[in-house]
Amino acid sequence: MMSRTLIIIVTTLVGAGWAAAEEAVTMETCAVCHDEVAAAFASGAHGRAMQRADPAVLAGSCVACHGPAAEHVDDPNTENIVRRPGQDACLSCHPGLQGLTDTATAAHVRNAVACGDCHGSGHQALATDHLLLEPSHELCAGCHASVAGSFRMPFAHRDGTRPFECSSCHSVHGLGRLGSLTMIGSGGACLDCHADKTGPFVYPHPPQQLDGCVTCHAPHGSPNPRLLTRNRVAALCIECHTNVPRFHDLSSARYQSCQTCHAAVHGSNRDPALFEE
Repeated sequence: MMSRTLIIIVTTLVGAGWAAAEEAVTMETCAVCHDEVAAAFASGAHGRAMQRADPAVLAGSCVACHGPAAEHVDDPNTENIVRRPGQDACLSCHPGLQGLTDTATAAHVRNAVACGDCHGSGHQALATDHLLLEPSHELCAGCHASVAGSFRMPFAHRDGTRPFECSSCHSVHGLGRLGSLTMIGSGGACLDCHADKTGPFVYPHPPQQLDGCVTCHAPHGSPNPRLLTRNRVAALCIECHTNVPRFHDLSSARYQSCQTCHAAVHGSNRDPALFEE
């Protein structure tokens, strides 16, 4: 009976010793071999945020992502450690983003776009926001080549010669009002900059209410002034206004510039025919 009790006590102490050994594996432990990697992480965006939140979180950050490391400390090799953490490691700290991202960017889900495809791990010295591997307009262009090409059109959404960052209008994680990557409707992303077109108007132009700005404007770039989807205003208007009055002889130049008379193309507070603002 005594020997059995002794075995239980010894087993318990050994188990506690292993648990203590695991708890003792901190960033300082890992830095013995991985000094440059640990230093880069601690001074990077991830490390600084953890330090502000709780220094203990930073100390345990290596095992939080790379898994239990006591065995690796005793026998360093690539088989007893999670060398490249997967998406689950990211979601352990960012748990709310998975469902929002899946809803907002279903195409990303279908194409198995993972956190590490866009974001660095925190060990690299990245000069971008949110640990992006590149500025967003360059990063997104890797997959969205046709959209990136649109910014080289004669008329495009550019800040000088540089395209606006994609995140100015799009939120790939589904956060906030732009979560669905939409630019349609009277509250779309376009109106954040073009507030004078917001309204509400007494007499709104219906396309803005139904399909939004993209009914008439190309959102990224166009060969036409004002990012219009057609090279002539009359050609654009007649796509919806097929029942023009008989006296509008569209073969005459006089009637081929609709906005000369219907100047309030986004909406009017005075005239249902949009003659005046």
